[in-house]
Amino acid sequence: MSAALYPWSAVRFWNADEIEQREAFQARAASTVARTLRDMNPAWRIERVEGPILTPENLINDAYAENDIFRTDDDRAGRRIVLRAETTASSYAMARHIGGKLPLCVWQAGKSFRTERNDGASATKLRFNEFWQQEFQCIYRADSKADYRHELVNVLGAQIRRFVGLDVRVSESDRLPSYSQSTLDIEVLWNDVWKEVASCSIRTDYAPDVLVCEIAIGLCRIVEISQ
Repeated sequence: MSAALYPWSAVRFWNADEIEQREAFQARAASTVARTLRDMNPAWRIERVEGPILTPENLINDAYAENDIFRTDDDRAGRRIVLRAETTASSYAMARHIGGKLPLCVWQAGKSFRTERNDGASATKLRFNEFWQQEFQCIYRADSKADYRHELVNVLGAQIRRFVGLDVRVSESDRLPSYSQSTLDIEVLWNDVWKEVASCSIRTDYAPDVLVCEIAIGLCRIVEISQ
């Protein structure tokens, strides 16, 4: 299990084996998503990107309350700078920068930060203040007849099951952000409790007549469960 070397348990240290596990699953998820999308539609473009952790506060989604976010004392161009709670804003920015025809999948893996003041953060809850996240923003026209999420949830659930060696299920999320038509959670039975390790939402906040199948994977949770 990851180590808590600072005096609070929700900030973790990771050793070489754990880092290798995280990178191995990250690579597996990336290849699985790309293969699944292109098997359904060869026109999919897949772009890996990296966005900054420092984010203008106005780009943080309204689903996050003010006390969910770590804020800095700095501002740039008249906007407060915060630590991102997810990678979505920078992936959307890069998707618009890349441009071109849809469908387009933009993904990245990196650190995000949440205070977790409401539920509390601890390793036993698989809730961390600083954590590695892998997110895919699969952007396509709203009139598409393809059920991309159904295929992606099934293949990723199977990959997670093989990786952690535990039972996995898919269930409707008990949290539905305003930007999501529907959210499914991939959960692992860990210490006799079902724990969410990934989610897949149909987002409507990118552009009119466009849907985004968002896959969000808690890489720290995957590694923690695998120990």
